[in-house]
Amino acid sequence: MIRMQASRARWRPLPAPLFILAALAVALGAAGCAKGTGKVLVTTGSRRMTVEDFKAYARDPQVTMPYASLPESAQKKAMLEDLLSYELLAEAGTRAGYDKDSAYTQIAENALPRLLPDALYDKHIGHAVTVSDDEARLFYEAQKTEYRLAVIMVTDAAAMAPVLTRLNKGEPFTQVARSASQDPATSQNGGEVPGWLTLGQLPPDIEKAVEPLKVGQHTGAIAQRTGTYLFAVLETRPRKDPPPFEQAKADAIKMLENRKRGALVDSYLRGLKKSYALKVEGPGWTVVDAKVMQLPDSLARLLSTDPKRAGLSDAEMGETIATWGQRKYTIKDLATDIAKSAPDERPPANRSDLMRLFVEGKAMSDILVTEAKKEGLENSPEVTRQLARMRSAYLVNKYIEKTLPATAVGTPTAATLDSMTHALVASMGQNAPPNLTFAMLPPQIQQQIVGDWQNRQRQAMLKTEVARLKTEIKPVIDEKALDAIPWPVPAEETKEKA
Repeated sequence: MIRMQASRARWRPLPAPLFILAALAVALGAAGCAKGTGKVLVTTGSRRMTVEDFKAYARDPQVTMPYASLPESAQKKAMLEDLLSYELLAEAGTRAGYDKDSAYTQIAENALPRLLPDALYDKHIGHAVTVSDDEARLFYEAQKTEYRLAVIMVTDAAAMAPVLTRLNKGEPFTQVARSASQDPATSQNGGEVPGWLTLGQLPPDIEKAVEPLKVGQHTGAIAQRTGTYLFAVLETRPRKDPPPFEQAKADAIKMLENRKRGALVDSYLRGLKKSYALKVEGPGWTVVDAKVMQLPDSLARLLSTDPKRAGLSDAEMGETIATWGQRKYTIKDLATDIAKSAPDERPPANRSDLMRLFVEGKAMSDILVTEAKKEGLENSPEVTRQLARMRSAYLVNKYIEKTLPATAVGTPTAATLDSMTHALVASMGQNAPPNLTFAMLPPQIQQQIVGDWQNRQRQAMLKTEVARLKTEIKPVIDEKALDAIPWPVPAEETKEKA
């Protein structure tokens, strides 16, 4: 189904209270520093955390949120202490040689295909969107009608012609959608899009086509980057109890910003697709349809490792199924990419249309990475910082896994569990019966109590280990540089985008 809103993956923010040392491995899993450039704030053995590194974390509200309950005068120091603890663990991981692991050395190779498209977005689109109050009000007024829609999608624009012929002859929309639509999310439901939508939830060009329609009418073919679509109006109704504009203004502005960004992203991607002459076609598709699509799962898994056992020759594996730029994408490339993909990202073995979408997605990913590298974005400060965070996360997690394994935590005694049971009941404002024991609790509550005890043990062990590392490594903090950092750290000035 076509995306209703544009969105991008981001590095995972720090999700848990950083001042709880037991949570460091999770909470700072996306943080960490490396040998940065600029004024050095903290030196931890071979590692450097710069003033700019610290400010980058402090500008993220999800990073600073856990410190909001502390006095403002204590927040900066508390955050630094947690980052320092993390740096100590990462340095210990380096000294233990975990930076020589193959998984560590491949972090950039695996991460850049995810990071570089975001870097391109930030450079070309990120700050190019503004929404005025008047635009927001007009957009709000357009939300007063709700629509129930149905859709037919085909990946090949030529396949929409017979769909239109069938509809114009009076064949029911649901029947045509079930047999002709290639949208896996709606085709089996006769094309019906779940729920009620307002026009603001649709891409602008689809919105313009839907708005003048009456119930029972359809839009005709609408070309989109992901395929060709046809929408039908099943039902309309006034929106129930819409909030006043002033109350809905912020949401209207946000939705408009997303729509504008989505349009810019689509335009940018269409331009790249054209400039690289991307074509998902070639003689290899005959082989895909005749052989690959017919393979049982047991043999399909062999395509990337032993294609001859799967029934394909070397020549067939080398057949082209897509081209872009100077690249020829073969059946062998397809088999390799499918094998590397998560199970929920792999196209169904019996859906040639979704196989083609999968190939186009891989092609666009390759094009975006190529463009980003042309523009030197793999060495940009933000990409460099994110790679440093990932490397730090690996070192810390590996060090904790090896030094403080789960088995080292142990299990609480029966007396401890009974004591915690009474404490839990007391925390709920109730008096526990004298004969109440841990064994009498429901299994779910038992698991919670044991988990709480183990978390406290991990916290104590990790705190002890950090204290030991601090004595051993002897980190150095530039107190003057720390004092000079304003708190809260002001937002970074918006830079002009290319």
